[in-house]
Amino acid sequence: MPHPAQVKPLVLGVFAAMTIPRSSEGHLDIASFRRHICFLADKGITGFALNGATGEYCTASTEDFTQILKVAREKLGEQTTLIAGIGGASTLQSLRLLEIAERECADGVLLPMPHYFPYDQQDLSAFVEGIVSKASLPVLLYNLPSFTSPLAPATSARLIREFNQITGIKDSSGQLDTVRLLTEKLPGANRVIGNDSALYEALKQNLCDGVVSGVACVLPELMLSLYRACETNPASEEAVRLHDLLDQFIAWLTHFPVPWGLKIIAEERGLGPAVFPMPLSPDRVEDRRLFVDWFAKKRADLLASDSLAISTQ
Repeated sequence: MPHPAQVKPLVLGVFAAMTIPRSSEGHLDIASFRRHICFLADKGITGFALNGATGEYCTASTEDFTQILKVAREKLGEQTTLIAGIGGASTLQSLRLLEIAERECADGVLLPMPHYFPYDQQDLSAFVEGIVSKASLPVLLYNLPSFTSPLAPATSARLIREFNQITGIKDSSGQLDTVRLLTEKLPGANRVIGNDSALYEALKQNLCDGVVSGVACVLPELMLSLYRACETNPASEEAVRLHDLLDQFIAWLTHFPVPWGLKIIAEERGLGPAVFPMPLSPDRVEDRRLFVDWFAKKRADLLASDSLAISTQ
């Protein structure tokens, strides 16, 4: 594979990080999943990340993973970019998912570090090498420090430089240190923001090629319009207004595990029932009621944006 500087970035513009709907018994809700991805495609989203943190990947079986990839490809076609998360607690788990992603025609994979135990940078480097040495698809490193050992910026840059199969990084840290380092040292690397709260500043400083956005999963209009406005002029009144709306929405999301908050809004938009992996506490029930009330009041502003597609293939 050519070095990242010689290939088109895998992620350009706004990609949606998908929630994965389930029934109350824990089974995949494929009807809701199909409805949701088609809704987003109709709004102009042309790239999807499946089985990442937004999709609660640690709860997915290999059968679940296979099915969502198969359904997404069948429903969205070859013109849509599908990136598959292959996160696991071990090299073997991630390799099994890599094999499925390759078989089901994903366009690339997201590789988070192994979860549960803390690891040092040498451990993470050895883990990454064990995966990418067997990968035929482009690999984006996935820095997810809320749930896995963080990749240091220097480690990320070194891995991207040393392994042609690694084309860049999705950084969900909320910090810009890694994408800034890549901009300075490896300008061909695919710099992808994975934390919606960091997107505005990354665009303002010209430090990213795109975003894999959980918010875009339920508010594609907002994220596509914000991205376009920032590309044109991040200091414009429209860009600042949209950024403020995004900040307000994110503030509400922080009342919940993020996938739960996104599922609540997906339900409000008629995309499928909000089903959670455990019962809601009384405080969560009240937070949900207040969030829904806020969304009803802000809905016109959040959805009024033009949904012209930004993602490019």
